[in-house]
Amino acid sequence: MKHLFLPSVLGLLLTTSLFAQKTPIPPQTPKTTTSTKSTSYSITFDTDDKEENSSVSIKRNDDVYKFNARFHESKTGSIKKMLIDKLGKYDLRVDGDTFRWIKTEDGDTLYDCKLTDDTLKIYVDKAYANHKIVDMISEFGNVLKDTISGTNSEEEAKKHAERALKRAERALEKAKREVERLKRNSSSR
Repeated sequence: MKHLFLPSVLGLLLTTSLFAQKTPIPPQTPKTTTSTKSTSYSITFDTDDKEENSSVSIKRNDDVYKFNARFHESKTGSIKKMLIDKLGKYDLRVDGDTFRWIKTEDGDTLYDCKLTDDTLKIYVDKAYANHKIVDMISEFGNVLKDTISGTNSEEEAKKHAERALKRAERALEKAKREVERLKRNSSSR
C-alpha cells in the first residue's frame, strides 16, 4: 500500500500543477521613438460679400505640412501668379483649370501643390523633403494665407506678443502683491 500511496500523491500534485491557473501577464505598452509635435492654424472669413469669403487651414507636425484654402475665384489669378513665381513652371502640370506642381526626387514626392478655381492644397512629406524645401513652403504658406485671408501675419504676431507681454506683466504684479501680503501675514504672527 505504501508503494501505491506515494505514486498516487505525486500524480495528484503533478495534475494539480498542470491545470492550475496562472496570473496573466499584462501586455506591455508599445514605446514610440518619435515625438509628434503638431500645430494647426485655421482662419475663416465669412462676410456678406462672397468675394471676401475665404478659409485657410495650415497643419504642421513632425511628418507633414498641409495647407488647405478655399477662396473666391477672383483671387485665383493672383494666387496662380504667386505660385508660378515661387515654384516655377518646371514641375507644373496643367489639366484644364487645374494647375499642379509636383516635385519629386528619386521617385519620392517632396511636395504636391494643387490650384483650382477656388481651392489651393499643398502637401509636403517631411520624410523626403529637405529642410530648405520645408522652410520655403512653410514661409510661402504664410504669405499665401495673408493674400487669401487679407491679414498680415507679422502684425498678428506683433499683436499676439503685445497681448502676451501685458498678461505676463499683470501676472507679475499679482505675484508681487501676493508676496507683500504673505510678508505682512508672516510678520504679524
